[in-house]
Amino acid sequence: MLTGVETRTSSPVSIKRGDDYQSVNTHGLYPAGEGAGYAGGIMSAAIDGIKVAEAMALAINADVKAQKLG
Repeated sequence: MLTGVETRTSSPVSIKRGDDYQSVNTHGLYPAGEGAGYAGGIMSAAIDGIKVAEAMALAINADVKAQKLG
């Protein structure tokens, strides 16, 4: 299930994420954009969203491959 929440605020606090763009505290949570502290405007938020979407696609693809092999 994919859920995307949009907020109307910027945050001075960032949600920590790992190299795979997932939250280091909550597996499956992909914080992105201004509200998560990874962007400072609409263009950088859009670019961050694209990077997170690519990371999610790679993770989903890896899971599908693992299920087929396992």
